[in-house]
Amino acid sequence: MQGLVSYYATIQSLVEVGLGSFLHAFHIPFSGHALSLNQGLILTQACQKTESRKEAVTATNGISIITAILKSLSPIGKRLTPMLAISMQGFLFSFGILLLGNNILGMILGISLLSLWGFAQPLLFAYLFFGEKLFLAVEKLWLDIAEKLSLSPEYGLRILIGFVLLKVLLSWVVAFIGWKYPTWITEKYFTKIMKYKDLTTKSLKNKKSLSATRGALKDLLNPWMILSMALTIAFMLLTEKSDYFQVFIYSLRVIAIAYLVFFVLRAFPQSWIKKVLTSFPTLSKTVDRLLDREPESTDQQY
Repeated sequence: MQGLVSYYATIQSLVEVGLGSFLHAFHIPFSGHALSLNQGLILTQACQKTESRKEAVTATNGISIITAILKSLSPIGKRLTPMLAISMQGFLFSFGILLLGNNILGMILGISLLSLWGFAQPLLFAYLFFGEKLFLAVEKLWLDIAEKLSLSPEYGLRILIGFVLLKVLLSWVVAFIGWKYPTWITEKYFTKIMKYKDLTTKSLKNKKSLSATRGALKDLLNPWMILSMALTIAFMLLTEKSDYFQVFIYSLRVIAIAYLVFFVLRAFPQSWIKKVLTSFPTLSKTVDRLLDREPESTDQQY
């Protein structure tokens, strides 16, 4: 079991620490959703090689937790946000297995729950920063657009539901591939991922990142924050008829909360992570794989 968890945690970490950091740093659209489907494929593949429901749940959570911890060593970008996503997605995946068992139905339920977290987490952070005003502003903007284009207001909700259903359907395909073809498509895919090992290792060893203070300021200026702030302020001025003082106080509150959250996400003490790395053998084994110091193992399968 330790070898299996270490092997698949290594695979996922290579993607999250290497490719994931690059995609998040340059704000590539839908990168989080693609990475979550990748996690679903890896977890399905791992569960296919376990023999019981208990082993599958243990492996799923072990792989996700180890990957989340290693993500904290990412050379660029925030750390705790991806850590939260990876951990929660692993937990939701294991919940599906716990309910329906270590079989294709359990995989489908688990990966469906996993895929939904990619939509839930951004909404939770948006509500934390802007409150309900942002959602009211988006609703008002859509109603105005729908009226000018002579569209039904419900059309926007159908589009959103369509995106969610599309991802869920894609996740079912991923689960089917991972479960049905454990040594064909997925193994070839994992072999290609391993080619990025040197690049990821170099990133971990030569990590240069912004300070928490500068990084938080940079996060405040990302397009999503600026657009959301502009939309909310316009809603307050044009729809709610708020005065400038109310807008000023609201803006200060949003900036303060967002900066505090961004600062904490970047300032998470990496000394804590390093202590954890030395406390768990499976985690240490995964780090050894990533840094080319892999110890000898009697588990030749992995």
